[in-house]
Amino acid sequence: MSDSSATEPKFLIHQATHLFLADPIHFQVTQMNKSAFIWVGKTEGKLGDMSVAVPPFGTHVNASTTTIINKGVSEHSRNLARRLASKYKQQFYISFDLNSPDDMLFVFVEKKLTELLKNIM
Repeated sequence: MSDSSATEPKFLIHQATHLFLADPIHFQVTQMNKSAFIWVGKTEGKLGDMSVAVPPFGTHVNASTTTIINKGVSEHSRNLARRLASKYKQQFYISFDLNSPDDMLFVFVEKKLTELLKNIM
């Protein structure tokens, strides 16, 4: 018995690096079955603030989100996970290891991540 779905990859990994001013910012998107794990960070490669969002269902208008790891008061990962889950109708895990209060950095990250997701989803 030959089943072509048995040979399809279960995880697809996409990586990119972009410069924000002079700092390299690394992006990794791991696509899974109806979900994605996104890590964005600098050189250490650690999990930082991490949130998960599930797409809206039933009469719910917004995606449901929760914070899994929070090293500060920032809700950037939570807010982005909510928007992506609503847009793509799948579960998103987002982890930021940026350790920066710079709002312009998060605008840059969201723009580059949006471009990356347009190409892979």
